[in-house]
Amino acid sequence: MASNVNILITGATGYIGGAVLNALMSSEYGALKNATITCVVRGAEKAKALEKLGVKVLQFQSLDETEILAQAASENDVVIHTASGFHTLAARALILGLARRKQDTGREVFYFQTSGTSNVGDRPITGQYIEKEFPLSDQSDIFSYLKKRDFDVPYAQRTSDIVVTEVGLEVGVKTVVMMLPSIYGTDTKPLHEFAQTPMLIRAALKLGKVPVIGDGSGIWDHVHIQDVARCYEVILNKILIGEKVPTGKEGIFFVESGEHTWRQLSQMIADAGVALDVLKSAELWHLSLEEFTEISGIGRTLVAEVGGASNARTRGHKARSLGWKPLKTETDFEAHAIADWRAILASNEVSHES
Repeated sequence: MASNVNILITGATGYIGGAVLNALMSSEYGALKNATITCVVRGAEKAKALEKLGVKVLQFQSLDETEILAQAASENDVVIHTASGFHTLAARALILGLARRKQDTGREVFYFQTSGTSNVGDRPITGQYIEKEFPLSDQSDIFSYLKKRDFDVPYAQRTSDIVVTEVGLEVGVKTVVMMLPSIYGTDTKPLHEFAQTPMLIRAALKLGKVPVIGDGSGIWDHVHIQDVARCYEVILNKILIGEKVPTGKEGIFFVESGEHTWRQLSQMIADAGVALDVLKSAELWHLSLEEFTEISGIGRTLVAEVGGASNARTRGHKARSLGWKPLKTETDFEAHAIADWRAILASNEVSHES
């Protein structure tokens, strides 16, 4: 690609987007050092914070403003969408904007969709879907697998990934889907409300015990947020220097460094809560799927099951073949619950003071 590449990032003030922005801006790769980065952001306060970092800023109100998103994408060569993996129309608008950019400039354009491995999660509590082929490798035909799963039971995030891939192929935009597991740790943002550990901590503060659905035997992968950001950095650099990167139906990447059971995660959080004198007992509260759905406020048992009790085991071979490797270890994973507890408690103190 040309040396003066333009990159658009959505969700740059969030947990994943902030880490990705930080990785790109501090990158030692020459191709990234010369890039111009624009961030789409909600609100003047967030815009000012990003401007201080030296990036361009475009303000908008919501992902429903698809005309603004399409126009922003049409002025860039790469879009990294981290704001939401569930908003299909926003993703489609960004891809169509990139298609316009390609038509106007003749350049190749690339779109990164940030997604999650709940897309491949099975349904062990209800028994409605049991996956027998775990762990799944991203070197296999994951796109066809997602299509089949979504034909049987639509799931909004999975549907978005399918639409992203198909629309990209239709209009000539090269797409990469980053299908992320349970993300832990901190980078630019210590609080990540939709990650699993903080959600369980907040539930424990409300209930007095850390919940777990059933026996908690489901297994998920995990990866540190800084390793996630570095993965985006590595793949994007390969693209910018002209090396071949899988895209389209072959462009689905798993990103993982280890795995845990739901019970292990809940117990880790409970032990940390006791160590900090926040919880009186490290005993877990075993809930039915219906009880957890109601208490958590998730609203749908499907989402609660695939996002809180499923098996979702993957292997990220493609990123490793491009030169990415996780730097964080299982020791980092085992220590992260304490840091999350402290961050959430500090946040609560600030809220009470204000």
